[in-house]
Amino acid sequence: MLVCVTLTGIHHAALSVRDVDVSSDWYRRVLGLDETFRRESESRRIVVMRFPGLRATVGLVQHCDVGSEFNPHNRGLDHLAFSVESADELWGWPGRLDEHGVSYSGPDETPFGGMLHFQDPDGIALALFWERS
Repeated sequence: MLVCVTLTGIHHAALSVRDVDVSSDWYRRVLGLDETFRRESESRRIVVMRFPGLRATVGLVQHCDVGSEFNPHNRGLDHLAFSVESADELWGWPGRLDEHGVSYSGPDETPFGGMLHFQDPDGIALALFWERS
């Protein structure tokens, strides 16, 4: 029997990082995420962070077998974009990023709204996106 499947959204994104302590502190300070739990094993350390008031989470995973630096030109994640509510909010983010010493490009207008690009401590490409109604 064929079962129809309806996707209801994105539950979480998991990012491989060098140091979960450094990364979780950065995601808390810069993006305002809250830590929901930690788990450690011999092979990896995991911190799950949640957006205040939302169900969506970001998992930060430190693998014990250290790999190479993140490169958005390799196959895999090009960037991860977070939504903001309005153009005014998007254009307010450069001040917050400046406060935390985070380099960025934009915000830039797009046919769909606006976007601001930056990187986390591991060089993972992140963006903030405002969608025009």
